[in-house]
Amino acid sequence: MPAPRNRAATVSGFFALGAVGAIGNFATGIALMNPAVFIALAVLCALIAIPAGHVARFRGKRLGGAGRGVALVSILTGWLVLLICLIGVLALVGLVAGFAALTGTT
Repeated sequence: MPAPRNRAATVSGFFALGAVGAIGNFATGIALMNPAVFIALAVLCALIAIPAGHVARFRGKRLGGAGRGVALVSILTGWLVLLICLIGVLALVGLVAGFAALTGTT
């Protein structure tokens, strides 16, 4: 009998990698053409990876541990990507506010 499959773990891992890939495009410079699209894509992928990871951990208990590690890594990666996106957006807002304060426009 083949080992049980945890498809939710596969889905959560796929979307966690997608979120990391969207953030990783900033290192190549491609995302600088339209950063809002890549940040939105990273947030969307992370928001899918987190609940799918929780479902996969629950299913992994019933399947004897299949996919629980992938699910845990996906949950942690999703939260980390959300944190990075939040810090990036706050930094951008602070930068724009700082330039507005320097130029005297409100």
